[in-house]
Amino acid sequence: MTGLISVAMIVKDEEAMLEACLDSVKEIADELVIVDTGSVDKTIEIAKSYTDKVYCFLWQGDFSAARNFAINQCNCEWVLSIDADERIEVRQEYLRELITNTTKEAFMLPLKNFSGPGDSDFNIISVLRLFRNLPQYRYIGKIHEQIRIANQEAVGFSDYPVISHSYIEPRRRQEKRWRNLHMLTAQLQDEPQNEAYIKYYLGCEWLGLGRYQQAAECFRWAYEQLDKNHIFFRSSAVRNLVACLRFLGKLKEALAICMRETAVYPEYTDLFFDGGVVLEQMNEYEAARRWFEAAVSLKTPPTVYWHCNGTETFLAQYHLGHCCQILGRSKEAEQWYEQALAANPKFIYPLYGLYMVLITKKSCEEIIDYFLHRGYLAGEEGMQALGALLFTSGRPDLAVNVCNQQANARIYSGDLIKYYLYSSDAKQALAIIDELQTGQELYDMVVRKLEILCYTFLHDFDTAKAKCLAMWHYQTMRADALALLTLVKRLAGQRLNFSEKYQPVLIENLLEIIADCAHACGEFSGIFTQAAKCCAEILSDSELGSRALLNFWQGERKGIEMLLDVRYKSARGLYVWKKDGC
Repeated sequence: MTGLISVAMIVKDEEAMLEACLDSVKEIADELVIVDTGSVDKTIEIAKSYTDKVYCFLWQGDFSAARNFAINQCNCEWVLSIDADERIEVRQEYLRELITNTTKEAFMLPLKNFSGPGDSDFNIISVLRLFRNLPQYRYIGKIHEQIRIANQEAVGFSDYPVISHSYIEPRRRQEKRWRNLHMLTAQLQDEPQNEAYIKYYLGCEWLGLGRYQQAAECFRWAYEQLDKNHIFFRSSAVRNLVACLRFLGKLKEALAICMRETAVYPEYTDLFFDGGVVLEQMNEYEAARRWFEAAVSLKTPPTVYWHCNGTETFLAQYHLGHCCQILGRSKEAEQWYEQALAANPKFIYPLYGLYMVLITKKSCEEIIDYFLHRGYLAGEEGMQALGALLFTSGRPDLAVNVCNQQANARIYSGDLIKYYLYSSDAKQALAIIDELQTGQELYDMVVRKLEILCYTFLHDFDTAKAKCLAMWHYQTMRADALALLTLVKRLAGQRLNFSEKYQPVLIENLLEIIADCAHACGEFSGIFTQAAKCCAEILSDSELGSRALLNFWQGERKGIEMLLDVRYKSARGLYVWKKDGC
C-alpha cells in the first residue's frame, strides 16, 4: 500500500461534469484512478490533466466489471468510489481521522440525490462507497452494483463525507431509466436469488417513468420478501409502495401500510409524513395534522433510512399550515406557514396559504409590508408568487409595485406586462414589449397575445388585427391568433367564422380573458367589462362554448363564496372550510 485513500471512478463522455468532480476530491485523495469505458469527447484529456492513472476498459454491459477493474488499479489502504456527476463535501482532516481511528472495514456514506434544480430538492440515502482495499471487497451486479460485506458489524455509518449527486435534466434521466430497465430485466434472469433486490430497483425505474401499477407490483414483492434486517431496502420499498398506491387512488391500502409500518419503524420520520399526506388526500385533516406533527417531533431520521429533505421541517410544516387552515385554526396555520418559510425561504408554497390567512385581517398593502419586513420577498420567486396573488385579488396595480421592488425591475416580462395592462396602463405594457423587441429577447406567444390585447383595449383595432395576422404566420400560434382576431373583430362590430378544429383553443383563450378582466382595475375598467361580455357572447354562439362558459361561471361562483367565507366568517372564528362533497 502506497497511501491512505484511492479515489476510483469509471467514466464515459463526462467532459461537462468531470472537472468539478475531480476538483472536489483532489485534496483528499492520495491517488486518483479513472477508468474510461469508451468516451468520444474530451473526458480522457481532462482526466489526464489530474492523474496519470487513466485506463481504458472495453464496456461489457456490466458496471461491476468496470468498477472492479478500477479497484484493481488502486494501491492505497482505502477506496472511495464515486461517479463523475457527483461531488464530495468533506474536510481532509475529518476523512482521514474517520478511517485511521476505526476497526471498521467499510462505511455507509450519505448521498444527496437532487430531484430538482433547487438546492433543497433532494433525498438522502446511505451508500457503501468507502471501504478497505481488500481482495474480498468487490462489486456484484451488472447494474445498481453493490459491495456486499457479510459481516454487518464491520460496516459503520458516517455523516461525512457527503456525496452530492448532480441534478439530471428530465430527458436524460428518462433515457437512463429505460436503459436500466433492460439491464435489470436481464439481470433478473441471471440472478433469480437476488429477485427481491432487483425487483426493488425495477420498481424505482417504473416509478420514475410514471408507471405506477408496474412499480407497485415490484415494490410489493420486495416489501413482502425482505425482512427487518434489510432495513434500507425494505423501508424504502414501503415508502415507494405507499407513493404508488396514492397515485393509483388506493388510499385506504396506503394508510393501512403506513399504520402498520410506523410501528415497525417508529423513528422513520418520512413514513409519518407519508401517512399525513395520505390522510390529507382522504380529507381527514385532523388526523393528518397529528401525523405531520409526529414527523416534526421526530426530526431527521437515522442514516439507515432513505430520507426526503424537509419531511421533518418545511414540508411537514407547510402541510400542517394547510390542515390547520382548512380546520379553521387560522392562527396555528399562520404560525406553521411562517415556520416553513423560516426553515426554507426558497420553498415559496407556504406564501400562498399565508396570504389567504392574512387577507382575513389585513389589507393587500399591509400584507406587502408584512412580507417585505420578514424577508419573504427577497427572492425572485417570492415576488412572482405575491404578484400573482395580488392580481388574483383584483389589485394588478399593487402587483406592478411588487414586481418593481426587484432590483432589475423585470421579474418576468409576461407577468409585468399583464399587470400593467389590467391596471389600465396599456401604454406602459407596450413600452415593455418594445424593450423586448429592441433587446432581441424572447418574444414568445404570451407576450404576443398581451400585445394584441393592449391595442384591443386601446381601441386600436386596426393594429390589433395586423398583429393577429402577423402571429398567424407562426404555425404553432395559429389557433391562438384566430381566437384573438375573433375578439378584435367582434369588438369592432364584425363577425369571424372559424373552423371547429380551432374551437377548443378559442374557448381556452376567451375564458382566460374573461378571468383576467375580472381582476382588472383602474380608469379604463369599462373596456375590460366590454371585452369580457364580448368574449361571453362569442362563447354563447356554440353549444360547446356555452357549456364551457357555464362551467366557468359555476367555478367562479364557488371561488367567490369561498373568498367571502375566508374574508368574513373565518375572521370572526366562525368558519371551517368544508370538505368536498359536504
